[in-house]
Amino acid sequence: MIAACGGTSAPPLPEVTAATDYVDPRIGTGGLGFAYGSCFVGAVAPHGLAKPGPDTNGPFGTVSFQHYSGYYAEDDRIQGFSTLHLHGAGATDYGVLSVMPVTAFDPGKTKVTDYEAHFAKVDESAAAGLYKVSLDSGIDAELTATPRVAVERFTNAGAIVIDLDKVLGDAMVDAASITVGTGEITGQLHHTGGMSGGYGGYTLYFAIHGAWGPAMTWSATQPPSSAATASGTGVGAALTVSGQTTIAIGLSLVSLDGAKANLAAEVPGVDFDTVAAQTKQAWEDRLGVVKLTGGTEEQRRTFYTSLYHAFLMPSVIDDVDGTYQLAGQPVATATGYHQMSDLSLWDTYRTVASLYAWLAPDSAMATARSLVGFGNALGAYPKWPLAIGETGTMLGASAEVVYADAVARGVPGVDPDAAYPMLRAAAMDPNVAARGGRDNVVDYMQYGYVPSSDNRSVSMTTEYAHDDFALAHLAAAAGDMANHDALITRSHGWRALYDPATGFLRGKGTDGSFAAAAFDPTAQTSEYAEANAWQSLWMAGVHDPDGLAMILGGNDAAIAKLSDMFDKTKTDWDTADPSAANFPRPYYWAGNEPDLNAAYVFAQLGRSDLMAKWVRWLVDTMYSDQPEGVPGNDDGGAMGAWYVESTLGLYPVAGSDQWILGTPRFPRARIDVGGHELIIEATGTGPKVDRIELDGVPITGPYLTHAQLTAAQTLRFVLSS
Repeated sequence: MIAACGGTSAPPLPEVTAATDYVDPRIGTGGLGFAYGSCFVGAVAPHGLAKPGPDTNGPFGTVSFQHYSGYYAEDDRIQGFSTLHLHGAGATDYGVLSVMPVTAFDPGKTKVTDYEAHFAKVDESAAAGLYKVSLDSGIDAELTATPRVAVERFTNAGAIVIDLDKVLGDAMVDAASITVGTGEITGQLHHTGGMSGGYGGYTLYFAIHGAWGPAMTWSATQPPSSAATASGTGVGAALTVSGQTTIAIGLSLVSLDGAKANLAAEVPGVDFDTVAAQTKQAWEDRLGVVKLTGGTEEQRRTFYTSLYHAFLMPSVIDDVDGTYQLAGQPVATATGYHQMSDLSLWDTYRTVASLYAWLAPDSAMATARSLVGFGNALGAYPKWPLAIGETGTMLGASAEVVYADAVARGVPGVDPDAAYPMLRAAAMDPNVAARGGRDNVVDYMQYGYVPSSDNRSVSMTTEYAHDDFALAHLAAAAGDMANHDALITRSHGWRALYDPATGFLRGKGTDGSFAAAAFDPTAQTSEYAEANAWQSLWMAGVHDPDGLAMILGGNDAAIAKLSDMFDKTKTDWDTADPSAANFPRPYYWAGNEPDLNAAYVFAQLGRSDLMAKWVRWLVDTMYSDQPEGVPGNDDGGAMGAWYVESTLGLYPVAGSDQWILGTPRFPRARIDVGGHELIIEATGTGPKVDRIELDGVPITGPYLTHAQLTAAQTLRFVLSS
């Protein structure tokens, strides 16, 4: 085994020449319960709406908790290849427009689930932009995609069943239609999923090109027949095929004409191999901005798959001409960017947004401007937009952090004035009709914290505090220094929830008192969102480390308490029954977002040695290149981005221009963004950081600005054990 940073008896592995060779989409598709990665295994282009992939059945049936992405690593049966999927989410949606190749169509069986097919894991493969499987029926299925088109090739099938009624979980398709012609199929379906139901669902339009023989259509009230059309509920079609058949499915969330135009523009000819090669190159262009030297083969697979995961969402929702339509709104046009949705903002603001600003400024720009599109159309900035609408999921004004981060880090094409007035009003004005993620802000403004009469009050307070910190930076960029100062002051208000009697943040009533009930810091209660008191204590440290040290009794006391948590974390990990990994952890929880920053608080408090120790342990213990190699739901790439940033030696202070200096896991990374090359070097055995130099000049303190990072040529870490 070759060590990651020096101290090797053999020369390190040479620089990576093809990043896509190390992408394995099966990573993160396993794990049980809360350790389920929920990663998408099928084919997709960067930020693609089209995500054709298998929806599977197995030891847990199709229970949503193990099938948020439609797929679970231990399943051995495929029910169909649906065309839209989420990545890493902890909720069920999409999984519609399902296609299944079969040996023959039986008119008495009209559901894709009637044709469930067994497969062996050795007969399945997945790569960047490509998924393949050989079914026990003798049929080979291959999937690839462009941003708005799914391309599927089937060998040895006798028929293809298209099921417009198939869904994931308890969702429903309440209206659909299909028309089968010679060489073209058109149709639409209206789907209400577990998240999209929050705004009434969306309509997916599609146009399919290919070659087939006689066809049949049906609906809930129309049995299979040779009729060219069917509509209503329970709609489907079966196409007679033979030999090798390729179909291309153009998608649009705007119109049928849009679906046709997307198909014509992105896949002008139904040529599977050409599309697969082009999509692989698109991924190489995206991932190859980082070229690693050294590390192990496993570490490289984990790294590049983590980076790949970070670009599976958000998804483009505009057509190739830039037109898009949000729920209940007229058609609009995105100019100079592509409108995107599927933004798991509460998760991704912590890691993904800053990663984009660094390695993919075009993605950061499109994300920020897409938020403006949602805000202007819907009257408030979203918390978790999916497809064409706002689902209302999770808490906090995370869109503020994402937008402020793009502005603070100088992402081209992002104007502070485009978003600031609406965000400021939602955060600071007493009378606003729609506040988006600031729905509890009136109480917050009155008391300085969200009182315990509101659910998840502690987490709401710490989220608002970070939102205020980010909005303050946006205010400064917009020239509003008075509100900048007020917001910075307000971002410290979370400190009022510290209970010295217990040593943790706790819910506080409107009278300023803490609850008298018995307190267990490892218990998940209604005061916290997807966390307990241990995990919630450190979140505000990323933007207010001085406040954290103050409430805990000084730097030394804060470091001692944080060390206690990580010591308990390792003891729990080493001694608990292995099944404990499937449940929320009592101390540091790598599989969820609230405490992702915790190890970096050590560096902020002046103990980079302890930061390095625990980051290295987390990187090596919680992540791998196996199906269970992501510690929890990846949530739109949030976990993947944490791994990429941590192994490159940096962690963002989201909503600002700062990076916390970490400890690299590879001896060398060559990063080329827009023609500017940065070399990150790590010499020594690690993980302790003895010295850091930027272009030969020593760095003092735990931070680096984004401008320093992107202008530098060499960032050098000198490590020791």
